[in-house]
Amino acid sequence: MSHAYALNQIQTDAAMDDGGLNSVQTAAPVKSGRPRSEESRKAILDATRRLMLHTPLRDLSIEAIARKAGVGKTTIYRWWPNKVAVVIEAFSDQLDLHTPHLTEVSMTTTDALMAQVDKMIRHLRGRNGRIIADIMAEAQADEGVMALFQAFYMDTRKQALQHIVYQGQRSGEFGAVIAPDIAADMIMGPVFFRLLTTRDGLDERFIEDYPITVLNMIRGA
Repeated sequence: MSHAYALNQIQTDAAMDDGGLNSVQTAAPVKSGRPRSEESRKAILDATRRLMLHTPLRDLSIEAIARKAGVGKTTIYRWWPNKVAVVIEAFSDQLDLHTPHLTEVSMTTTDALMAQVDKMIRHLRGRNGRIIADIMAEAQADEGVMALFQAFYMDTRKQALQHIVYQGQRSGEFGAVIAPDIAADMIMGPVFFRLLTTRDGLDERFIEDYPITVLNMIRGA
């Protein structure tokens, strides 16, 4: 299943859950027409990436993307329900959406947890962090955007952490008092809190100290 199809379907489902009240603004039905032109697709995604270098998500528009890509707005809406869906696909590699970080066979769960937390923090620094923060801001006022963000970003990270904690509890490396899903929330919470509320909260000191703090918490739970 392509990103565009899946993103479109999630937006449609979210609008239906909301009684269809926001369906015009936040959802578009999945279309079964002609397949999208790969050349146009690449132009749209490249235009989005270039615009996002200097444009906050709130100021980005489908019109600007279409103009930069040299396509019509209807071409974009044929494949994506809104600008956030375009951004998520455009930055899918940078946002690391394709590879949930499950424990490798050669790693202990302690090593896997430390590596996962370190990678999560480093990934959210710089431009990636700004894009994620912008999407989270948009999601507060749009249930469709929230559904996209949950499905294509937050859920993969939470599931990876849950898996590591669960395996560590089974092996006896971690305490078994905290449920894995709650442990994942506890691990991710401070990272995203700092992303949204501080300017340099994800600095090198935090990267160095926080994985150890997480490990001590999970081991003692």
